[in-house]
Amino acid sequence: MGAQRRAHHAQQEAMRAANAEANRFAEMQRAEQERLKAMAEALKPQPIPAPDSPVRSTLASTDGMGVRTARSARTTTTGMAKGIAALRIPLNLGGNAGGGLNIG
Repeated sequence: MGAQRRAHHAQQEAMRAANAEANRFAEMQRAEQERLKAMAEALKPQPIPAPDSPVRSTLASTDGMGVRTARSARTTTTGMAKGIAALRIPLNLGGNAGGGLNIG
């Protein structure tokens, strides 16, 4: 009977030791997670503070400077046509002796 009791006590002591080791390991993991969380918070980008002066619109100033004048529809389309014409490649389709690509 004594040997069986000693074996039982040894088994119980081993279980207590394993439980204490598991608790220490869990505490180490929790501490490591807290450390990593604090590091992630420190590395997070900081918000940019708002500018001190408010942004003013330059389109509608109160002193009359920068007033935009109306443009006629003809002026607008003429300006667009000039921009498109600058990108156009003249073609030489076999007509007169002008320059351009020879596709004809």
